[in-house]
Amino acid sequence: MKLVDPVAAVRAIPDGATAVFPGGCAEPTLFYRAFSAEVERFSRLTVCAGFSFGKYTYLARGLGTNFRFVTWQASAQLRDLMRENDPRKIGFVPLRLSELTNVVHRDGPIKPEVVVVQTSLPQSDGTVSLGISVGAYQDFIASSKLVIAEMNHHMPVTGGASRVPLDRIAYAFESDEPLCTYATPPAKERDHAIVGHVLNLVPDAACVQLGIGAVPDRVLAQLAGKRGVRLFSGLLTQPVQTFLEAAPWSGEVIAGELAGDQAFYDFCGRERRIVMAPTTVTHNVLGIAKIDRFVSVNSALEIDLQGQSNGETIGPLQISGVGGSMDYVDAAAFSRGGMSIIALPSTTDDGKRSKIVASLAPGAVVTTPRFCTDYVITEYGVARLKGKDLHARAEALIGIAHPGFRDELAAGFEHALK
Repeated sequence: MKLVDPVAAVRAIPDGATAVFPGGCAEPTLFYRAFSAEVERFSRLTVCAGFSFGKYTYLARGLGTNFRFVTWQASAQLRDLMRENDPRKIGFVPLRLSELTNVVHRDGPIKPEVVVVQTSLPQSDGTVSLGISVGAYQDFIASSKLVIAEMNHHMPVTGGASRVPLDRIAYAFESDEPLCTYATPPAKERDHAIVGHVLNLVPDAACVQLGIGAVPDRVLAQLAGKRGVRLFSGLLTQPVQTFLEAAPWSGEVIAGELAGDQAFYDFCGRERRIVMAPTTVTHNVLGIAKIDRFVSVNSALEIDLQGQSNGETIGPLQISGVGGSMDYVDAAAFSRGGMSIIALPSTTDDGKRSKIVASLAPGAVVTTPRFCTDYVITEYGVARLKGKDLHARAEALIGIAHPGFRDELAAGFEHALK
């Protein structure tokens, strides 16, 4: 490992390469600042990244001229860029996370020649820790020719598969920049009702996976009220601290990414029950399916009366991605006593549109096929779709739609049958 300044690290990246930049809360601020300052040295670079809580500051200069950006998880911060839909600037790859390390691999369709990571400071055993963001990065590091590390004083040394040998890193520099943070969104009144319905479904001794947002975060905070519940998720947020402090009996918490504030990150560095795992573990459908009572809790933007859910687009506008949702739906389907839950409010925030629809919006995609959808929850109740014919599915979903839209939905379903 060679210690350099951030500018020298950027200059070590060959033009024309495919580079993978960090996601989650692992935004390497100094590196991105140096990249933006040096971007004109590139003309054919491809930058790949997944979901991020950061600001994508490196997209402010040179996009479409010096480099192209490719993602498999369109964060909200990319919405304007997605709307622009300029193929010279951005590309979206439909991809479930269980396949990520096979697709982005030295022998795969996307070959990562450069990988940038944010890590802890070096440890006495000759390693650094990926800290709050392990995910696919161990595999990306193994596949790449050049690894650059921003070693942050604030990054915790976490347990599990977070360590990277120093001799695997080509260039590194220290940083004292604050880590990226995430705060649970404010809850609306209806969110509390949805949380209650979810908690009523989760059995004791379940192994629970949660998405992110106001409802999953609040479910997580209250899961300690169940006996013997364990956590196994690609991403876990700050309420996992509340869970662990209220559940001293709990076993290991398996996670690939963590999101919260610095106090939470410091807690995760101290808490040995938090075990960081790579995507090949956290999204391994066959492995997770062997876990009894595996419960998946995720959300959607809209769901039609057949049970097809869209969790990725507003019409044709890509605002998210498949992520791990289908991996967890599949795993829950084959887990003994397992279940998958799609929890969503009955309407958009302004109340003008139902999220349960007669048919998906024009241009929208199907994230969860109808034959995979199990439980659907809104503030008005729970509908189980598995085993129901199309008429019974529609009736069940209309029954948990907002009352102001139920007649319209029933009429739309009848019209679709003619």
